Amino acid sequence: MQQKTHRAYLNWKVSVLSTVKIKNKKNGMQVSYMLVSEEEADLKAGKISVKSPIGKGLLGKKVGETAEIQAPAGKVEFEILDISLS
Repeated sequence: MQQKTHRAYLNWKVSVLSTVKIKNKKNGMQVSYMLVSEEEADLKAGKISVKSPIGKGLLGKKVGETAEIQAPAGKVEFEILDISLS
C-alpha cells in the first residue's frame, strides 16, 4: 500500500496510527513519530503513545500548525511538517 501524505490530503489531522514529522522550533531538529496505543509504544522504533505528553500535544494538529508540549525542562514548540498514514 502506498503511503499518502498531506500533499494530497491537506485536511488530515494527527490521529492514532499517523506518522508525524515534526520540527523543534527552538533548535531546528526534525524527527518522525508514529502515534500508537500505550501498549505499542516503543521510542527506539519511533512509536510514541497518544497518552504521552508529545502524543497528546500532537493529536488533532494539521500540517503547518504548532504544538506546544510541556516537557520537564519547560515548554517546547514543534511545527507539524508532514502527516502520513501507512
